[in-house]
Amino acid sequence: MDDIQESTQAATIAALKAERDQLLTLLKALPDISFVLDAEGRYVKVIGGANEAMYASGKSLEGYTLADALPPAVAEACLTHVKQALHTGEMQTLEYQLCVADVALLPPSVRDNDHHQAEQWFEGRALPLPSYDHSKPVVLWVAVNITPRKQVEQYWREAAYTDPLTGIANRRALFEQAEHEIQRAHRHHRPLSLLVLDIDHFKTINTQYGHAQGDEALRQFTQCCARLLRDTDFMGRIGGEEFVMLLPETDQLGAEQLGARIVEAIPTLDVPGMNNEHRMTVSIGAATRLEGEGFEHLLVRADDALSTAKRSGRNRLRVDQAATR
Repeated sequence: MDDIQESTQAATIAALKAERDQLLTLLKALPDISFVLDAEGRYVKVIGGANEAMYASGKSLEGYTLADALPPAVAEACLTHVKQALHTGEMQTLEYQLCVADVALLPPSVRDNDHHQAEQWFEGRALPLPSYDHSKPVVLWVAVNITPRKQVEQYWREAAYTDPLTGIANRRALFEQAEHEIQRAHRHHRPLSLLVLDIDHFKTINTQYGHAQGDEALRQFTQCCARLLRDTDFMGRIGGEEFVMLLPETDQLGAEQLGARIVEAIPTLDVPGMNNEHRMTVSIGAATRLEGEGFEHLLVRADDALSTAKRSGRNRLRVDQAATR
């Protein structure tokens, strides 16, 4: 009976070893790199990574730990998922950013390569390997380079929130940011002002010089305004030639001062192809948030002030006076 049990056990061990060897052979042929990591985060074996355009060889990591090789935050997150996989017996997934040049144990020739200086995105998949011959429990960690996918996601995310002509925020992004700033100003009882800007007689520019020149005028207008803003300010295009500026931590006087600088700066722009006699000007309406006021009402007041600026002859700033009534 003992002989039968020993024979059965030996056959089982041999089958598991053959299965493991088949798995490792398969992994070596795959483009993604894989690691056998033990419960302490030690690299027991590095496998695969045949796609040299996406991965650097990690053989030099064997015998070292995640903490030895990776930046602290990445190493800690990876080790947490290794332990979670061993505890639950189920696959754990983690997305993380890593610059190959920051992997301390790679050879200098690899780390100094220009291709490896850029930040990359990986999806780590940790799955327990119960039959692996090692003194401690291990997982198989497959690192899938998902940088191209992340780049596509970033492109579409920016496209959804960016005005394609000027490169600033579009209407959707502006309104979302405005709600956030309104809530913050309300919560902390801080001032917030709004400027609504409209390029004067812009349709005449398009008619006289053509749409291509009109587009260039819009870009130069945007760049000029952006140079006058602080890092905390937010500018968006909400219509053809209409723009809005969110000015956190800005009272009525601050909004007036900025608006006056913009009115003064725009006519100095020299748009290629446009006659020197034909200078752009801008009309601006300003409003400062009242206690408890939402964005839509604040925008209406700033827009009413803009209408007043246009009726008054354009090329000027008008401020809604609700706060002083």
